[in-house]
Amino acid sequence: MTIYAKSFIALDGNQRLTGAVTAQLHPYDRYTCHLCGSALVFHPEWGTNLPWFEHTWEDLTENGRHHCPYVRPEPKEVRRISMLRRYVPDVLPVVRKADWHCSECDSDYHGERYCMSCRTGDNCTERCAE
Repeated sequence: MTIYAKSFIALDGNQRLTGAVTAQLHPYDRYTCHLCGSALVFHPEWGTNLPWFEHTWEDLTENGRHHCPYVRPEPKEVRRISMLRRYVPDVLPVVRKADWHCSECDSDYHGERYCMSCRTGDNCTERCAE
């Protein structure tokens, strides 16, 4: 079974970064991942007021298939979710935000494990607080 993490931000039809709650109130016809550019499905979740965006295999870009942290969550998170599903069947992984260093382009950034310069997270390691 494929497990994609929920995303709570996306680029709207005008390529502006928007949150899921804003999209719920002011919807657009299409949304894309702010990292990999893949098309996203919006879930307004009116009953819970916890809207979110979802990647789907059919709409993934090549970069999304191989590098997007929402599509390829950390193995530790996937194991945790597999155990939790015994108790909460619909639980999805969380993409952790941290301080990262990309050894390919020698840049430091905060956010998801995905370097916007290199368009990958393969060469990124978490920076420890000094």
